[in-house]
Amino acid sequence: MSRRFLLASAFIAATCMFAGLLVLDIPIVHWIQGSAVDNAPMFVHGLDALDVIFGIHVSYWLASIVTICTGLILLLIARSARQRQKLALAILGAGIVQAATIGMMMLGKGAFGRLRPLQWIESGELSSIWFVGGGSFPSGHSSFYFGLFLPLAAAAPRAWQRAGLLAVPLFAISARMVMSKHFLSDVAASALIAACMALLVCEAIRRLQLVDPVSRPLPGSES
Repeated sequence: MSRRFLLASAFIAATCMFAGLLVLDIPIVHWIQGSAVDNAPMFVHGLDALDVIFGIHVSYWLASIVTICTGLILLLIARSARQRQKLALAILGAGIVQAATIGMMMLGKGAFGRLRPLQWIESGELSSIWFVGGGSFPSGHSSFYFGLFLPLAAAAPRAWQRAGLLAVPLFAISARMVMSKHFLSDVAASALIAACMALLVCEAIRRLQLVDPVSRPLPGSES
C-alpha cells in the first residue's frame, strides 16, 4: 500500500469532515432538499444494486470475512510468487481494514447519537442534533465502502486503477447524502477512519517485512 496515498486521503477526509462540522453540513442539506438531485433514482437504485452485490443487507461483516479468507487463501497459494503475494496481501489488508473501520463506526454511532439530516429536519428541533439516540455519525455505508476500496486503491500501481476503485465509495457516499441519510461530515469521518486503519495495517505489514516499506509502482506506471 502507498502510505503517501493514504496520508493524502486522510488529509482530504479530515478537511472535509471539519469543513462539514464547522460550515458546510447544513447548507449542503438545504441545497439537496431544494434541488433535482434529492432522492434521484440513479443514486437510489444504483446504491441498492451495490448493496446487493456486496451483501451489505445480509451483514456488514460478510464482505470483510470473504475478503480476509480470500486473501489468506491466495497468500498460502502464492508463497513463492512475489507479485501474487503482493496481491494476496492487498486483499487480506483490505478485509482487515474494512472490519476495523466498521467496528470503529459502530462504536462512534453509539457514542455520538447524531440525527440523520431528514430526521433532524422533520423533528423541528433544529438546535438538537447530537447525543439524541441517532445513528448518523459516522456513516455506515462510507465505512463499508471506503474500508474495502481505499486500501485496495492504495495498493493499485496505476492512477486509473485507483480512480476506478475510489469511484465506488464516492458514488455510495454521494447517494447517501442525496437521500438525506448523512451529512458531509458523517461520510468524511468514516473515510478518515478507513484511511487511518489502512495506515496502521500498512505499517504492520511493513514491520513484518512481508512487503517493501514504501509501495512502489510497477516500472513505467504513474502513481
